[in-house]
Parts: sequence; C-alpha cells; structure tokens
Amino acid sequence: MFIGINLDLASTDSKNSVLKILNEYGIKRTHDNLYESYDFPAIRLGNLKRDLTNCVDMDDSIRLYQFPLENTFKISSLQDGKWKRLSINIS
Repeated sequence: MFIGINLDLASTDSKNSVLKILNEYGIKRTHDNLYESYDFPAIRLGNLKRDLTNCVDMDDSIRLYQFPLENTFKISSLQDGKWKRLSINIS
C-alpha cells in the first residue's frame, strides 16, 4: 500500500518525535514536510496512527494519504488530537 504523509508541526519537539517514528516505520522524506512509502503494510497502519497521535501537540496537523485500502483512496487528517477520514471509492 502507498502512503504519503504531509506534516504541519508547530514545535521542534513534535517534529523530532514524528521524524523518529517515521524513520522507525521505514517512511522516507521526499520533499519538505512530505514523507512516502510505496510498500507500507496495511496491518501496521493503526499502529502508525496511534504512535503519531501520542507524540504531537494539539496545534499540530498531519494528513495521511493511503491507496489502495479496501479498494478506496483514503485521506486521514489528525486535527485537535482526533483522526478524521475521507474515503473515495475506486470502481
């Protein structure tokens, strides 16, 4: 599964924590504040989201792009400590 992650982090501490987590999961930086993996295992997605949620502040924002997951393109956003998801069906 492909995932792309866009970061908008307010503090240096949050950035350092998130970068450490992304490195542990094998997600590579492709541009400023953009990280990608082309072979991310779908089974680890929940763990990644939990780890990211635990290390960011309330004023940080993360967008996670996933394809394919259950034959859909999904965009998940972490804002105010909660994940929200948009699903686009691919038929």
